[in-house]
Amino acid sequence: MLINHADWVKENREYLIKQAELLQNVITRMANNSLAVKQVGLTVWAAIVGFGFTNKNAILFVLAFGAFALFGVLDIYYLYLEKAFRKNFNRLSRILGGYAFGEDEIWVEQMQQQGRNFLIPDLSPNFLGQLFSKDSILKSWANLPYLITLVLTIVLLNVPLS
Repeated sequence: MLINHADWVKENREYLIKQAELLQNVITRMANNSLAVKQVGLTVWAAIVGFGFTNKNAILFVLAFGAFALFGVLDIYYLYLEKAFRKNFNRLSRILGGYAFGEDEIWVEQMQQQGRNFLIPDLSPNFLGQLFSKDSILKSWANLPYLITLVLTIVLLNVPLS
């Protein structure tokens, strides 16, 4: 038998606070991974572009952008996961603060019935569909290095190599 949501939150408050702390750690780790991917991607891009200038080969500029684009896909995935964990953290904060919405109460019911926790994000099976949605992660300022690198690569491809 299901108990009242407010009573369940009171009974499990310490457990929920511990989950909030764990979620903060996961979000921080995702943000750090995203930063590391950007750093490595830019390093690889710069190395290949430098090699392209040394050998005077325009194909290497395209290869440099391709390598950086692969790092970009990995970074977008980290941003996607971070966003999903932030959604759970916000939900948990509302529940702990007593400002839960109807959707939050449904989540608490699922936790009661299925033994779920907040460390399991709601990941959409349609990842590509979410990339081009209204609140897409592609519209994030975190993707600015990729746009700058794209523009630089296009400029470098149009500059004659002497």
